[in-house]
Amino acid sequence: MIKLLFCTHEQFWPLSGGCTAGNYNIMKYLSNNGFEVTVSSPFYLPEKEFEKEHNIKIEPFSLFYMHRNVSLRAVKYITYGILCIYYYFRILKKGDYDVIYANNSVVALAFLFLKPFIKTPIVIRYTDFLSSFLYEDKLYPKFFVDLLKFYEYRIARIFDRVYVITEKMKNELSDIGNVKREKILVTLDGVDDVNFDPKKIGNDTRIEKRIELNIPKTSSLAIFHGTIEPHHGEYILADIINMVTESVDNIYFLLIGAGKGYESIKNNLANNDRVRLLDFVDYVEIPKYIAASDVGMVPYPKNHSMDLVFTLKFLEYLSMGVPCVLFDLESVKTAFGMHEFVKISKTVEEFRDNIVDLARIGKQERAVELIQSTFTWNKVGLVLKGDIVELLSTSGKASAN
Repeated sequence: MIKLLFCTHEQFWPLSGGCTAGNYNIMKYLSNNGFEVTVSSPFYLPEKEFEKEHNIKIEPFSLFYMHRNVSLRAVKYITYGILCIYYYFRILKKGDYDVIYANNSVVALAFLFLKPFIKTPIVIRYTDFLSSFLYEDKLYPKFFVDLLKFYEYRIARIFDRVYVITEKMKNELSDIGNVKREKILVTLDGVDDVNFDPKKIGNDTRIEKRIELNIPKTSSLAIFHGTIEPHHGEYILADIINMVTESVDNIYFLLIGAGKGYESIKNNLANNDRVRLLDFVDYVEIPKYIAASDVGMVPYPKNHSMDLVFTLKFLEYLSMGVPCVLFDLESVKTAFGMHEFVKISKTVEEFRDNIVDLARIGKQERAVELIQSTFTWNKVGLVLKGDIVELLSTSGKASAN
């Protein structure tokens, strides 16, 4: 067994999907395929019951509540990164780990200080660059964001392997951070295909959800679910929806999410009777609402941060066979732009027209096949497992054999 310590500042449980679902599913895959996994993260579930059920050991580090919508998030991230230096030191003293896996740059700070005392190989996985999002948000002083970017792009140099989800992220780490290209591996991103499986959701469930939402049988339903951050352009979504409902009569909209960004959206759509708004929905229920829909929307505007990533909701829509509309995001266009079930839009007007066009084509089995063949967490886990085993074998770790 390969003993792996997984370190993250994010809750280790898929409360609302996204990276938390990815972290859990990757570690679950490794724990079922030759790894003894220990997780150090904020954790708020019954610890012993979780360990027994999921075959993953928990070393919780929960100084204060950590969540995407928590107040003073930037301050708490920095504080968490600093305080976990001593905590990881204690864990590493009492545990003989073969490899340490850091998730994103917040916890990477600890290993900047611990690296001289650690012979164990250390890997890091980036699912985004926090500094890029802060540039778009414009909520922080430029000097602070510049400093964070300098740190985030260069801290990767201390790691034995760097995993990223797109080729563009690899290029930026190499070109800006001067990280050796041979250390960087593109692992893509994934979907939880246990929950996001159209074969598990029958037509009765689809009909039930549409009745619940009061969607006429002859109408189409377009869905968006997830967080609205400042850099997501909250005004755009309401504009698109109002434009569609003014131009056609048979398309309804479902928005699932909570947070500050939704308040202005709700206000802008308050008089639109073809919009259905739900607040928090349990992660395992999301696939049912996607199955009841005909079009998926990712209305995030083109900017540097969004060009770097695949937003997971996009992959989740396709995993259920639902065609999707996006703006002209570079990484998505490169990987998916050739498929007719993905419509790339350069303007708000084109986005509106693409929703109308995709509402006519129905579910797409080829989209399901594409996601299942390439973009599942098991596929990501398989790539990571192979690379970690290779890394340990070249570093002389006996447990890699």
